[in-house]
Amino acid sequence: MDIEGEATYLESDEGGQNMKETQKNVSCTCACRGSSRYCGVLTTEDIRNHSWMTSDAAYECYVSYAKSVGFGVRKGDAARGKDGKYRRRRFFCNKAGHREEKYYNNPNRKREHKAETRTGCEAKLSIYLDESSSVWKVRKLVEEHNHELIPQCLVHLIPNHRRLTDANKAQTDTMIMHGLPTSQIMGYLVGQAGGYHRVGFSKKDLDNYIERSRRARIIGGDSNATIGYLSGKADLDPMAMARYSSTLEDRLGNLFWADGMSRADYQLFGDVLAFDTTYRKNKYKKPLVIFSGSNHHRQTCIFGFAVLEDESGPTYTWLLKNFLDVMLGKSPTVVVTDGDEGMKEGIANAFPNATHRLCGWHLHKNATSNIKDPTFCAEFKKCMYGKWHPDEFELRWAKMVDTFGLQNNEWVNIQYARKENWASSYLMDKFCAGFRTTSRCEGINNYVKTFINSHHCLLDLVTNLERAVRDYRNNEMVAQFKTIYGEPVLTTGLTNLERSAAEAYTKEIYRLVKKEIQAVVALELIEDRSISTTMIYKVYHHENRDRLYTVMYDRNDKNIECECKRWNSEGIPCRHMFCVMKREACKEIPEKLILKRWTKRAKHFSNETNVRQSEIEKERGFLMRFAALSVATTWMSFIGAQELPLFHHTMKEVCRLTREIETKTSKKQRTEEAPTQSIIGDPSVVKTKGAPKLKKDEKGRRKCKNCGKEGHTKRTCAISGKEETHAMNEELNTTIDEAKTHEMDPIVASQMSSIIGNTPPNEDVARDTNELNPRFSVVNCIPLISNNLNEIPQGSYRWMLQVMQNRMANK
Repeated sequence: MDIEGEATYLESDEGGQNMKETQKNVSCTCACRGSSRYCGVLTTEDIRNHSWMTSDAAYECYVSYAKSVGFGVRKGDAARGKDGKYRRRRFFCNKAGHREEKYYNNPNRKREHKAETRTGCEAKLSIYLDESSSVWKVRKLVEEHNHELIPQCLVHLIPNHRRLTDANKAQTDTMIMHGLPTSQIMGYLVGQAGGYHRVGFSKKDLDNYIERSRRARIIGGDSNATIGYLSGKADLDPMAMARYSSTLEDRLGNLFWADGMSRADYQLFGDVLAFDTTYRKNKYKKPLVIFSGSNHHRQTCIFGFAVLEDESGPTYTWLLKNFLDVMLGKSPTVVVTDGDEGMKEGIANAFPNATHRLCGWHLHKNATSNIKDPTFCAEFKKCMYGKWHPDEFELRWAKMVDTFGLQNNEWVNIQYARKENWASSYLMDKFCAGFRTTSRCEGINNYVKTFINSHHCLLDLVTNLERAVRDYRNNEMVAQFKTIYGEPVLTTGLTNLERSAAEAYTKEIYRLVKKEIQAVVALELIEDRSISTTMIYKVYHHENRDRLYTVMYDRNDKNIECECKRWNSEGIPCRHMFCVMKREACKEIPEKLILKRWTKRAKHFSNETNVRQSEIEKERGFLMRFAALSVATTWMSFIGAQELPLFHHTMKEVCRLTREIETKTSKKQRTEEAPTQSIIGDPSVVKTKGAPKLKKDEKGRRKCKNCGKEGHTKRTCAISGKEETHAMNEELNTTIDEAKTHEMDPIVASQMSSIIGNTPPNEDVARDTNELNPRFSVVNCIPLISNNLNEIPQGSYRWMLQVMQNRMANK
C-alpha cells in the first residue's frame, strides 16, 4: 500500500477515524467488510514504511492501527532536546506495565478494586525525529501482545477509541440548552450515527462532558456566576432586575429576580398575586418561590422568582419588600397563599392594605385531617364557596357547628376567626380574577419539574426557569393569535350583546360571558320601581322563585349593579345584568362593565397621562409602553418570519426605523460593563419544611412480635421467653458487677453498651451501666465467660459476648 504523506490516509474530521478513498481496496476483517467509511485499516508494513510531520500524527496513526487490530493505546515516555522540542516518543499498548502495589495494600480503601487491566504487554511503537529531513520515523515496532485482542464488535468501547467530536459537542450543548436529558441526547446521537458502535463514545463520556461544561461555567463559584449572569442580562434586557442578600458567613442568602416582561406584565395584571413555595429544585435545597397571576386570556403569567435562605417571617418580609420595590411600588389588592405563617407575616409587613386570601384546597384538606368527618367537610366546603350574604353565612355556620357539636373545637374556632380571608361571602367585593386556590401555583411547580431538578446548581436553575417562562409567554402569543384570527359564531339569540362581547373580550373570557348570556333564558324579571333615572329590578330563576337578586340600572350613566356581585369579584357581567340589558334593549355592553384587563387590547397603551407625574409613575408608564411595543413587535416578527422575502423586508424596515428613532433621542445602543460584584460564597444546604424523606430501610420495617424491636423477627429473636429474659438480666448484672474492677477500652465499652441496651428495662442493669468505668478493658473480661461457644444458644446475649471475646483474644 503506497502512503506518501500524512494526509494520504487520515482525515481530520471525527478524530482521524475516517479514511480516504484510497483505503477502500484494503481487505477489512471487521463486520463492515471494507464498505464502511468509518473503518480505518492499517497494517504493520504501512506503519514501518511511513513517516510523519508531527509526533501527534504518528500517535493518531498508531491509534487507527490499534483500532483495526483490537487494542488501545496510551502515550509513554518522551525525550526532549535542549530547545524543549520532542526528539523521541513511545506509544504503548494500554495493557503495558503492572499496577503498583500501593493500590493493593491500602488499608483505608473503601471502594471495590477496579478490574485488573495491566498485563505487562510489550507491544509498542517507538519513533524518533530525523534531524536531516525534519520528519518522524519508526525506530521500533512491536506487534506481539501477551493478551487476547478485543473483538471488532467491542473495540469501540475501548477508552482510547472513544471521544466526542466538535460536532457532537456542539449538538450536545444545543440540546442541553433546550432542556433535553442526557439519555435523550445520547439516543438522538446514536440514531444519527447509525448505532452505538459508530457513535464513537459512551453515555458515561457524554455525562462527563456535560459535567465538565457545567463546572466550567461556575468556575468562580455558583453564587458569583449566577449573580454575574443576572447582571449581564441588562445588555439584552435593560428592564431586568435582581436583588440578593448575604449571610454572616458571606454566603448567598436570598435571591430574587425578574425580567422586563415580567415587570411589565405585573403593571397590567398584578392586581391579584399568588405565590407558593416548592422544594428540592436545586442542590442546596433552597426553597423556590414563584410569583404568578392571571393574564387577559386567563392563563398563568409569571412575575418573578426567588430562592430563599429559610421560610421565616423576616425572610418573606425581605422578599416581598424587594418585590414591591422592583415592581415600582404597585401593591396587589389580593394575595393568595396556602396560609404559611411566615408568608402571613411578610404580607402584613409588605402589603398592609392587601386582602390575604387563603387557599380553599388547603383549608379543605386541613378540615379533613382535623375533623375526620366527611359530612362536616362537605358542609365546610359549602361555607367556603357559597356566595351568600354575610348574615346568611353566619346562620349556616352556627347551624353547622351545632349539628356536629364543635362549639369547643380549637381548629373550628380559629378558622371562624379568620373567615374574612377564605369565605366567599366576605370576599364578593374583592376582585380575585378567578383565584380561590393556589392550584395555578401547583401547576407551575409541576410544570417546572421538566426543567429543573434537585441536582441543578443556581445557575442551571436560573437559566432553565427562563425556558419555562418562555413557554408560558409562547402560550399567551398563541392565545392572542386565536383571539384575533377568526370571528366567533353568534348563537345566543341576543345578537347585539353577544357581538359586543365578542369584539371586546379575549376568546377565553368571551366563552364565560357567552354562558351568562345563554342563562338569560331561564330568568324572569320584575320591574320593582324607579328612583329618578335609576331603575330597580328583581330577577329570579324560574325554578327558584324564593331567591331574588336586586339589579339597579342607571339610564343616564349606563351603569348596572347586581346584588350577586359577580362583576366585583370576577370582572365579567353576570346573567342578571344581561337580563336587565335585554329588558332595556341595550345594543351593546356598557363600557363601564368591560374590565380592560379581560379585553383584547389589555396590553395596548392608553394615552391617559397626567401633567404632573412622579418618577415612579413615569417609570411605570415606560414599562407599560415597553410591554405594548413588545407585543406589537412579537406579532410583527411572527408574520415577517413566515417567508424569506418577508423576512428581508421586515429586517430592512426595522433597521431603517431604528436609525430614524435614534436621531430623535439621545439613547444609543451600547454595551456597558457589568459592575464588579463582590465575592460571595455559595449557599449552604438548608433544611426545608415538611415531612422528611424516609430512606428505604425506614419504610415499613417489620418488628419482632416477641420484643417489639426492628431488625429481626420472632424466629431470630434473642429473647425466647420470660424465663430466659430473667436469666439474662441476672447474668448481665453479675457480669457488669464483676467487670467494675477492670478497665474497658472505650470502643469495646460502646459495643457492650449496645448489647446491654437491647435488654428489657431493668433498674439494676440501668444503674450498673451508669456506674461503669469508661476505661474498662474487655481483654481482662475474658475469664468471666468461659463456656464453649457451641454450648451457648446462638443469638443469645451470652453467645454474642463470647463471640466478641474470642475475636479480641485472637487479635
